[in-house]
Amino acid sequence: MKHGGFDERLDGILTRAALRLQERMRLAYFRGELISYLEKLGLAEEIDEEVLARESLLELQDEAVLVLARKVRYARKQGYLKDYLKQVNMLEILYLEKEKEKRSRSRLKSVPHVHAVARENRDSAQAAQDRQLRLQQFRIVK
Repeated sequence: MKHGGFDERLDGILTRAALRLQERMRLAYFRGELISYLEKLGLAEEIDEEVLARESLLELQDEAVLVLARKVRYARKQGYLKDYLKQVNMLEILYLEKEKEKRSRSRLKSVPHVHAVARENRDSAQAAQDRQLRLQQFRIVK
């Protein structure tokens, strides 16, 4: 994998991961399984126990997103980002980012200008030959 511009891609991955985590936390909250979900992901151990005891969805979302971002950055730094995203069941985020990159690269390909110039030269040369033939066939009488 090329590492050029990975900071921008990492920001995209972090944003998608945060949104996905917040959606899943909301579902777990309404099912009454929010704390167990955070423990399953390994995020509860780094969140303050007072915040966990209150079980406030908004506070827990803020804290969990910060912890997740820290863990994703650490995983990227250590070289196991793919494994970590697989562990938290968010591996598709990485593939979505790759697909986005492929689509943007394919749109950037342009037609070489040399072919356009050669085509214009050929057309103008053909037009000049046509003019010469017409002039031979028709003579202007003054």
